[in-house]
Amino acid sequence: MLGKMTLTQAGDLRVHTYTAPEDGWQVNSHIVELPSQLMVIDAQYLLPHAREVLAYADQLHKPIARLYISHYHPDHLLGAVAFSAPIYALAEVSAKIEAVGDRVAREEHETLGNVVAGRAARPNHVQKTGVETIEGMLVDFIRIQHAETQDALMAGFPEHGILITQDLVYNRVHAMVGERSFDAWEAVLESKKMLGYDKILPGHGAPGGKDLCVRMQQYLTTAREMFTQSVDGDDMKDKMMNAFPGYGGLGMLDQQKRFLFPVPSLTEPLRLN
Repeated sequence: MLGKMTLTQAGDLRVHTYTAPEDGWQVNSHIVELPSQLMVIDAQYLLPHAREVLAYADQLHKPIARLYISHYHPDHLLGAVAFSAPIYALAEVSAKIEAVGDRVAREEHETLGNVVAGRAARPNHVQKTGVETIEGMLVDFIRIQHAETQDALMAGFPEHGILITQDLVYNRVHAMVGERSFDAWEAVLESKKMLGYDKILPGHGAPGGKDLCVRMQQYLTTAREMFTQSVDGDDMKDKMMNAFPGYGGLGMLDQQKRFLFPVPSLTEPLRLN
């Protein structure tokens, strides 16, 4: 297996986390195992990694009933073309994928070739916020705004103390800060620390505890300082690598350069949102 699997268990709930290798930016897909079905949260960036998620899920001998896309960024979305399950997303995320998903896929495909999908799968179900009961399991679907991106979905399991944050939290992996929402992102982290979950399953890197939120706030504070001190994207990449030695996701530092330090032109500037 190219990626790594980590099992998080609390009572009768088991969550299998697939973490991609470095070329997949250590992005996570979480397979939530229910009594007779599976829920998968996020679909990977590269197709070989998406296929590994599917192969592992097949060994659990339960169908994937739902695939959730937490937000529109390519590392969480583009592997969805490999899935046959119904796709769920917030209405705002669905609209964003409809507007820019194929362009994002095309750009990534042109750069990396056939390991990346050339189109973006569309969500076909709208996920509303609030608590639902799925196969007897309480699931709290939470919308977060103005953190890594404008709109994103988290899934909490309040009876089991497990919160799947996706890209609100990274664990020892460089974060995409291209939208420069440092203060708002830190504020969201501060508010979510009070929700009472003790197991945090991040969007990138290994699952952990509540300390991941504190560490993420510290990362954002440093990233904001490095951004104000950097002359360009390469300079900021060097500064962040020195500040966080051993962190993965170096491709993320390259990906965000054009958003943090756009090259002036006569055309409309690049926009992450």
